[in-house]
Amino acid sequence: MAQAQDGPSPAADGHWLTVSRLTVYPRIFLTVFILSASSWMLLSQDMLDPQGKPIGYDFLTFWSASKLALGGDPAAAFDMQKLFEVEQATVPGIDKPFLWHYPPTFQLVTLPLALVPYIFSYLIWASLTLLAFVLVVRKLAPSPRTLWVTLAFPGTYINFLQGQNGFLTAALFGGAVLYLDKRPVLAGIMFGLLSYKPHMGLLIPLALICGRQWTAFFSAAITTVLFALVATVTIGTESWVAFWNDIPIVRIIVEQGLLPWTEMPGLYTTLRLIGSPSAFAYGAQLVLALGVAAAVALVWLRKVPTPVAASVLVSGTLLVTPYSFNYDLTLLAVPVALLAWDGYRHGWLRGEREVLVLVWLLPLVMAPIAIVTSLQVGFIGLAAMFAIALRRARAWDQGEVSELKL
Repeated sequence: MAQAQDGPSPAADGHWLTVSRLTVYPRIFLTVFILSASSWMLLSQDMLDPQGKPIGYDFLTFWSASKLALGGDPAAAFDMQKLFEVEQATVPGIDKPFLWHYPPTFQLVTLPLALVPYIFSYLIWASLTLLAFVLVVRKLAPSPRTLWVTLAFPGTYINFLQGQNGFLTAALFGGAVLYLDKRPVLAGIMFGLLSYKPHMGLLIPLALICGRQWTAFFSAAITTVLFALVATVTIGTESWVAFWNDIPIVRIIVEQGLLPWTEMPGLYTTLRLIGSPSAFAYGAQLVLALGVAAAVALVWLRKVPTPVAASVLVSGTLLVTPYSFNYDLTLLAVPVALLAWDGYRHGWLRGEREVLVLVWLLPLVMAPIAIVTSLQVGFIGLAAMFAIALRRARAWDQGEVSELKL
């Protein structure tokens, strides 16, 4: 892919999103989030929050899977009863299990977690992955304001409270984009490590092939294979068998709404929320995925700057999978940073900043709106993000960047 060239900063155009607002508003959001999280922790008792969920409730699954693996039975993470016993021993007040659905490669990542007591392990995990996430996003959009915008991003708040892996996913994806042109072997390694979450890597091989990024492609392929081999040697083949047997169970759980559709922004769950049959929703999801894949391929075949092409890839990734959750929207920080920085340096397309602001707010408003209206605005936001990324890629491809309408 082509590299974007430095250009003059766009002139002041009277837009409502001024530098002062971009400086002040994120700090207000961050202050509210810190106060909210602090209050939530203070109101928690016996490691249970006011809603009866364990502190860092998704992390409890990671820690418990680690405990089982360190005890010599990693495949037991897929056994609901055995996993629940560890979870209850850790947080006695919980009344339902939090299940494990990850491949052994992620078990390898989480293996050391139970070496440290639960609360300390949660804080270490959340803090270290947050640091990696913030550093990467800051490099993607190297502005002093990026730090505040990233820390105040609602996706950051949600992922931290849940103790999920959204920071790690975004750091690896963003890091791969950051180094793709300069250090393709390192970029490929980061792409390969993303295989711990297979549905987040569906479009990566396609993009690298169409972009003729062969060094990164083979680096990613080798890393993926080695990652799986190391996981097999360390974790064992039984976990792979259990993982494959678990896939149909996950599908049934999603189809029956046992996981909240209001927190899932995919097209499948969007259609299910409004009463569409499962077969129709799957069909629509497949058609969408094929269309998104075709669009990603076309962009990466063109002479489009890597950051812009990557914004198409990352936003498209969240559209093609029916299994994304609210914490996965942490990944949106990557295309938001890429497009915001490109817009700042080369000029804005009409409506672009409005979409970026709405997408930035998406993790905060998605579930409440869906609960009240049965309308999944998460999907609408993802589609809008993909659309503006495509439009900017088209502007670059047609040489219109210097003529962008402000």
